[in-house]
Amino acid sequence: MITFNRVVLLVGLVSITACGGGGGGGGDSYTAPVAPTNNAPMITNSTSNYSVVENQTSAFTITATDADGDTLTYSIGGTDASLFSVSSSGVVTFNTAPDYENPSDADANNVYDLMASVSDGSLSDSKDFMVTVTNDTSDDVTTEGYDGTYLGAGPIQGATVCIEVTAGTCAGAQYTATTTTDGSFSITVDSGVTGVLRGEGGFDPVTNLQLSSNSSFALGQPVTDQNFVVTPLSTIMNEFNSSDYETFKTKLGLDSNYMIRYNNPFTGLDTASLNKAAVVNTQILVMHEVINAIHTFSGDSAANKIASAIYNRSGNETSLGDTTFMKDMLTNLDSDFSPTSDQLVDLSAGISAFMQKINANSSDSHAHFAKAGVSELKDLMVSVMNDTSSNTEIDKLVFNTINWINENTSWDGGSISDNEEDINTTTYSLSNNGSTNYIVDNVNTRDTEFIIYVREGDTIKFEATSSVTSAHPFLMSTEANDMDSSNDIGAMEGWNKDSLTLTVNSNTPDTIYPHCQFHNGMYANSKIVKVAQFDQNLIDVDSSSSALQVKGTVASGPFKGASGYTYKVYLTSQGGSEHTHTFHEYPGLTFYMPGGQGYHGAESVSSDQKFKPKSHYVAGSDDSNDSY
Repeated sequence: MITFNRVVLLVGLVSITACGGGGGGGGDSYTAPVAPTNNAPMITNSTSNYSVVENQTSAFTITATDADGDTLTYSIGGTDASLFSVSSSGVVTFNTAPDYENPSDADANNVYDLMASVSDGSLSDSKDFMVTVTNDTSDDVTTEGYDGTYLGAGPIQGATVCIEVTAGTCAGAQYTATTTTDGSFSITVDSGVTGVLRGEGGFDPVTNLQLSSNSSFALGQPVTDQNFVVTPLSTIMNEFNSSDYETFKTKLGLDSNYMIRYNNPFTGLDTASLNKAAVVNTQILVMHEVINAIHTFSGDSAANKIASAIYNRSGNETSLGDTTFMKDMLTNLDSDFSPTSDQLVDLSAGISAFMQKINANSSDSHAHFAKAGVSELKDLMVSVMNDTSSNTEIDKLVFNTINWINENTSWDGGSISDNEEDINTTTYSLSNNGSTNYIVDNVNTRDTEFIIYVREGDTIKFEATSSVTSAHPFLMSTEANDMDSSNDIGAMEGWNKDSLTLTVNSNTPDTIYPHCQFHNGMYANSKIVKVAQFDQNLIDVDSSSSALQVKGTVASGPFKGASGYTYKVYLTSQGGSEHTHTFHEYPGLTFYMPGGQGYHGAESVSSDQKFKPKSHYVAGSDDSNDSY
């Protein structure tokens, strides 16, 4: 329309000029009109940086003016242009509402770069813009921490710990951490994430024992509000799907105040309750590895079987080194596990003997016991199942466990303290009747030929009343009534006159005569006799015909290796349904146990009279101090 008007006007001007040219009198001048110009549009936004909160599509509006009032069109370009749209009125929006936690801009920094353009059809203007997406805290995921310590027979370093995704493994787990030298770890998880906390692999920094991925410990109820421990004990409870902590503590003889999920027993070994818990965890670790080695489970796991055996055990016995417990667990291990009777005896005796010696102290003995257990003990038990084991080696493990460890394992833990050393110690009461005679276990040793029989390796201790030690010093001699003490024995022969203890060794005389230093004849008709074996005919079987308890190790039969107190046994046959027992500490003697009575290798004493290899028993003798 504008172009057409210009043509008409020009034609009109030409016509007028032509007409005026012939008038001869016109002298007016003429100025040609200027053609109108097109002005470019202009973007007028006062800022190029916009900030918007996540989870909404609005970004900003492009504002522009055009001096000519032309119709304007808008477009966007730039690095992140594909994520936006612009309307005909210049409103810029996100195609998808942005997520602050998961930015989609090219730099992934929540700053989106754009170039906006406006055009009037022929001319245009452009400007760079930045849209910064900010966080909407209302949708933030809060996090929590699982902080704990991963323990076997002490801290385990370099293990992977995780919140399980797949049961029994850390494979595919989203939340993981690696344990430090002291076994500690921390896993940050989204609030509300729960599940079994599991660890795999790692090594014992004391012995460098490498744990395979199959050596996996777990805790079924991790918490975020306090530090916890993952241990062999928590593992078997998890496999057993149990949170009955009180029952497990009772069955294992743990202190009722000990917290299975929270207390690190290895940080307080000088405390009896923690020391006991440390031993239990090391025993479970070794037991689990050995059982896994001698049998392949197709259903329940070894951990489940151990937990079940502990939880369902009857009676008051709590030791994991108890041969009865071990035998029963192996007997009911699995329907596919069917060792011969001889194999079952060797397995139960060998494993329980090793369990009995495990102790925990500041020299990290527990770590060394674990290493010997999961290597050499495991190998020997596998050889039992393969019928390649040596009877000699099995007997050495069962009856001389510490020697077996020192000679047949990679033990590097220094001298082993024997927590069963008192099993060879027998205590005799010692009092006196003025200066007339000594009384030992209620026997008048002046008037009665009272004989105590001992073997090399035995220890006998006299528990004396104060009057004995003050007025009647108790000495030992190779001569009866040695009033000048010319033949008295001392430390070389195993006698300690201060503690009144005789430790029988190779230098101990075959016959020893106790005597008073000041008064003649107080032990006149009695003596101590050293023997290689005990003679049943020389032991008092008449006065001791009632039930006895024997402190020692069962030497043969289905309960071979049962160490501790065995009761109810007799020195004479009781007739009927009974079986015999021999004990490693008392070769040459046979004991009789009626069927269905008693216990083999209990930790604690019973009410029965304690057996002692002596020539006379007197009813009512006080044996209360004889324990181990």
